[in-house]
Amino acid sequence: MKNKDFELRYNLTGSDRKRLVTAIAEILNSPAKYKGAPSFGYEVDYFTIDKNGTISFDDRADSEEIEKLIERLHEQGFEAEPRFEDLHMTEEEELGLGRQHRDPIGEDGMQASDVPDEDIGLVIEMPRSSFTDTALENLKRLVESKKSLISKALGCKDIDIDIVDEKVRFPWFEDGTDPDAVKAYTLFITALCEMAKTQKRVTAKEKDTDNDKYAFRCFLLRLGFIGDGYKAARKILLRNLSGSGAFKSGNPKVQELVECINADAGLYDDVMSLQDKEVSDDEVSK
Repeated sequence: MKNKDFELRYNLTGSDRKRLVTAIAEILNSPAKYKGAPSFGYEVDYFTIDKNGTISFDDRADSEEIEKLIERLHEQGFEAEPRFEDLHMTEEEELGLGRQHRDPIGEDGMQASDVPDEDIGLVIEMPRSSFTDTALENLKRLVESKKSLISKALGCKDIDIDIVDEKVRFPWFEDGTDPDAVKAYTLFITALCEMAKTQKRVTAKEKDTDNDKYAFRCFLLRLGFIGDGYKAARKILLRNLSGSGAFKSGNPKVQELVECINADAGLYDDVMSLQDKEVSDDEVSK
């Protein structure tokens, strides 16, 4: 039996869980099998959905396939719960992320000394000892698979990972003076590293996308940036990207009007009005 090493919690029961199972079966093109007592769960291919709507999967799943599943479920209105509360960092890892054991004096515990000078930028470090060789290779592949999107999102051309003096360094951040941005970057690196450590298979091939903001938002959801608690971080990490984070192909109503605008210039105001009504901060309203 394979070990279940990752979970997505949707917290759904009854008919809502059945809808989730049906959606997963359709997305994966695989039948759902009811397991009965004592688990009362379903199996779809190598994914298991328990009685509380938690999806677990084993090391046969790769990152790209899981991300595709999350994206398709998101399109159908299913949102997983946050998972950052499951992250446990060592003291050395916390120090590498700029957190120090002092009495906090500012919002979120940030102090002036936690933020480097503007001309230095921000470098986030993790101890090399916290990564197995496999995890480090996964990290490199994970970054490579999203290289273009990460580069655009952070405004950094060079997103190579440096391994220096037993440290895994991420010198990707030009601005280390904004506490909110520092927090978002910290969460991002933490989640990347956690995925690299827990995911058995990572595909390094980068996929083309015609909607950068939507593609990266789905990746952030895959990393665990879910819910209102991560809204500010998502906004910061998505602000440099073009496209719509709420619709894979843009707002369909807007697109329909754009196709007709050359025939009727009076539609311009309608287009602008609909664009203004797109979901705030790229969140899909429920």
